Amino acid sequence: MRAILVSKIGGPEQLVPTELPEREPGAGQVRIRNLRASVNFADLKAVAGNYPVSGMPFVPGIDSYGVIDAVGAGVDASWLGKHVVAFVDDGGYAETSTASQGLFFEIPPGVDPDQAGASPLLLGTCYGLLTRAATLSPGDRVLVHSAAGGIGTTAIQMAAALGASTVVGVVSSPEKAPIVEELGAKPVVALGSGFADAAKRAGGGDFQLILNATGGPTVAEDLEVLAPFGTLVAFGMAAGEPGVVRTDQLHPSGRTVAGYSFGLVRRMRPDRVAPMMDPALAMLRDGRIRMVIDSVLGLEEAEKAHRRIASRESKGKILLVP
Repeated sequence: MRAILVSKIGGPEQLVPTELPEREPGAGQVRIRNLRASVNFADLKAVAGNYPVSGMPFVPGIDSYGVIDAVGAGVDASWLGKHVVAFVDDGGYAETSTASQGLFFEIPPGVDPDQAGASPLLLGTCYGLLTRAATLSPGDRVLVHSAAGGIGTTAIQMAAALGASTVVGVVSSPEKAPIVEELGAKPVVALGSGFADAAKRAGGGDFQLILNATGGPTVAEDLEVLAPFGTLVAFGMAAGEPGVVRTDQLHPSGRTVAGYSFGLVRRMRPDRVAPMMDPALAMLRDGRIRMVIDSVLGLEEAEKAHRRIASRESKGKILLVP
């Protein structure tokens, strides 16, 4: 089968098209013939040596969409031929992948392949951020960093679907503002520091919930506009440095800073994935959420996909077609 193999830690140049043996499902697994492989920021981190992988060499890719064409021992044969989205066990940048029970989910006929392919990690992460790491209540004001990216564009829509009164999206350039606006959020361009006051004006007040995957000095600015009893969820560090929080910024106002990793949930609490994915996928099926697609590339263009994400040019999700 065709696949992308990483044999050395480094940058996008380490993504090498190759031929590997066809995968076979083990006990409790299915084999998926991938129709779409999702490209995530975590894949860039994995290639750079900053995200857990099974070992070297490895095939990148956390999630995919495709058709089950083989089942292992203990898996009902009725899954054969079904279209599913999945969190894969052995890398999605390949013609086939395996996935374990509880980590693949049927997609009904009629769902667009690009929409399905873009959805697993984005839906699961956003549902966890908004309902597990924090609890969004109807009427809340929500601030979303990196709002034009895959997580950002999904979180904007999901927050609205869960009852947020106002969503403000922080973007890195004016060119990204229109896509945030089209999704119903109010864009704020963060050109250096000073976005907090603009975000508060755009949102009409302090925020009950802030989603921050950037870290660094943005965390201090977030705390300037986090409402009493509000929650700041930290789920990444794209700035390359951590944010700093003092305890005296929290207890007098009843505010919370929470950390969240959907990857950690999948690895250590896989039984908690389905209760999040089922309601999140329902939002995709009924049209409350639509994945924003940046581009769809061939499998051999994986390096190009990673470079586009690294350049911060992408808007929404990039997919690979094996």
